[in-house]
Amino acid sequence: MLVSLSILNVVVYIICRNKTYYDFLIWNLFLAWIPFVLSTLIYLIYKRSKVKTIFLVFIGMLWLLFFPNSPYVITDLIHLNLKSDLYVKTTDIRFAYWVDFLVISLFSWTSLLLGAISMYQLQYILMNVYNKMIAWCFVIGTSVAGGYGILLGREYRLNSWEAITDWSKVTDIIKVSLTSHSIFFCLLFGLFIGTVYVSIYVLINHVSKLSQN
Repeated sequence: MLVSLSILNVVVYIICRNKTYYDFLIWNLFLAWIPFVLSTLIYLIYKRSKVKTIFLVFIGMLWLLFFPNSPYVITDLIHLNLKSDLYVKTTDIRFAYWVDFLVISLFSWTSLLLGAISMYQLQYILMNVYNKMIAWCFVIGTSVAGGYGILLGREYRLNSWEAITDWSKVTDIIKVSLTSHSIFFCLLFGLFIGTVYVSIYVLINHVSKLSQN
């Protein structure tokens, strides 16, 4: 389903593509797939093989590093304001604005789904290995960490892989980014990510219960 939805995103974008600069949506959607691929790998390893825990922890750390890329796409809506001169003529909003708004929203929804389902896979494992409390603490912590990742990506233009390729840059940015405003930003975005996740969680479990009846 997620593959089909992603393909639909790209097709819609190609059809609706205008002379604005939203080609980066394709790249951002690709990045949003990385945490889902990593969580699926962890889930398959957990289910089918007896790999040492240290290996799963390593992949899990990679997952956490790339997870913010999924909810990050929602912030691409800001470009509608940054490039408002492309749409507004006198007091009329051009049709292109609404087209781009819906296209970005479609990409955002797909990316949020990818992130939520990837988190669901890991929470499922934690519930089975440990307990519900630890699993939900993981969700809360990851949601807030995701908010911080979005802050680093949007405001400081930091890429996930730079935590591996340029750690000194990451530490320098972290030092200047820890302010009261950034903490509020992280908590607010953490609430947003958590709300989306709980909505998907309830929907998945509701459908599962219906299928068992």
